[in-house]
Amino acid sequence: MKKILFYIVIIIAIIGLLTNLDTVFNLIFNMAVSLVIIGLIFYGIYYFFILSEDERKYRRAVRKTKRKRKFRD
Repeated sequence: MKKILFYIVIIIAIIGLLTNLDTVFNLIFNMAVSLVIIGLIFYGIYYFFILSEDERKYRRAVRKTKRKRKFRD
């Protein structure tokens, strides 16, 4: 009798988890998208307001050089 009750509780718990699985994945996805958007906003603020024009030019030159070396190899 105790084993049957135990298995019934386990089955109900599994059914509950499966029905809430879409909600959990939706929350994780929304949180990930929000973090990416916040990160992009902070990067934009850093890039356009904190870096000087010379530093931006230097970073562009470094990216160009990396691309050229990548195509050579």
